[in-house]
Amino acid sequence: MKNDQFAVYRVDRHSEGRDLWHLSYQEAVSRKLAIRIEYYRQIDIRPLLPGESAIALWKRMKESCEVSDVLVLNQNGEIHCYYVNEDYPQLLSGFIRLNPSGTLVTLDTENYRISGKPGNWMATDDIIIDGKQFYLMEHQEYHRQVAYIILDSYGKMIMEECQNGFDEKTKQKLHELMKTPEQREQEHQKYKDRLEHYQKFFENGTYERSWESGTEGNYNMVDGQVNNLKNVEEKRVERKLVQKLDQASKKKSKKRESVIKRLREKQIAIAVKSGKPVPRYLEQDMERRRG
Repeated sequence: MKNDQFAVYRVDRHSEGRDLWHLSYQEAVSRKLAIRIEYYRQIDIRPLLPGESAIALWKRMKESCEVSDVLVLNQNGEIHCYYVNEDYPQLLSGFIRLNPSGTLVTLDTENYRISGKPGNWMATDDIIIDGKQFYLMEHQEYHRQVAYIILDSYGKMIMEECQNGFDEKTKQKLHELMKTPEQREQEHQKYKDRLEHYQKFFENGTYERSWESGTEGNYNMVDGQVNNLKNVEEKRVERKLVQKLDQASKKKSKKRESVIKRLREKQIAIAVKSGKPVPRYLEQDMERRRG
């Protein structure tokens, strides 16, 4: 998308997060240091290259980034954050917290009760899509034995069962849910327009031209049948016609042969009657016909 971009955040050493400076992700976690955007300052923002992944971006920015920096990618309406380690970027949850007024769920939420669902739940991951934050809730007792549930920051259930976390299929569903009724109507209208477009192709022959153009000799032969293949009835009629023509041809051939034979016999009789020798070619022709 034309608005795809990324930003680089660096630890603000004048904030409470100063202890994060140049720490690896593992060290920060082991020391239970919170990694939040309020402890950072933005030092750069640029467009993302088309289709650029987090790994590709990290490699491109490796020379200008430092350990403990955070890369924030805004791509296709989704925001993902990555903590810069020395050898790789670590996916980071909870770096950005929108926290609108009336928020019930955050990434620190535990022992949360969900209506209609037994037991306590805790937030284990989050994602920001089209400007709205969603939380992946995991059962605190049975964990992965029970399907995840996705809530928004107000505690509203968005997806009742989610088996694989924020995978591509789940993110696509969230994108669909975020569309306004007007956007859904526009997409539905585009779909209907495409169907009508193809229907017109079919009705006015354009469909046949596209279908047969690789096999027909010219457009005069376009008739809805690839290469003008005949149906069963047409083939049967054609076979009968061929048989009749063959029979007529054979009769005509036999008739022609009997006339010539009689002519040769007459020529031989005249020669004998006149006392002249029978021409050799007549004898040969008669012998051939007898044979």
